[in-house]
Amino acid sequence: MADDMTSTTTEPAAPATPAGFPWLTAGATLLGLGLFAVLVLVAYTGPNAPADKGPDAKADPYTRKREVDARNQAVLDNTAKEAGVKGIDEARAEVLAAARKTGALPLPVPPANAAPKAAPQPKEIPKTP
Repeated sequence: MADDMTSTTTEPAAPATPAGFPWLTAGATLLGLGLFAVLVLVAYTGPNAPADKGPDAKADPYTRKREVDARNQAVLDNTAKEAGVKGIDEARAEVLAAARKTGALPLPVPPANAAPKAAPQPKEIPKTP
């Protein structure tokens, strides 16, 4: 006769009976869906809603590119009316004058508050006996 404690066979547990329809889960899901729908409506009807400008309001990409190219060329030609913008010729002359004076290009410009770096000291190689 075998001892019950040393038996290696186990009987499967009885299957759990379903508890029924998960009303709480379904209700919470529908509540979340309703809240999402309300927030979408608020976003599209609120004061910061995206304005529908219609199909004619969007600029033609080719025309927009030509406008940007013209503005960029005006800056390069120094015909822009913005204060503090140098033309390409003026900037080139300034860089070349600084290069002639120091013997090296002044680029990249170090930050104004950066301390000059000291030259690295050569490492001594220990002699082996």
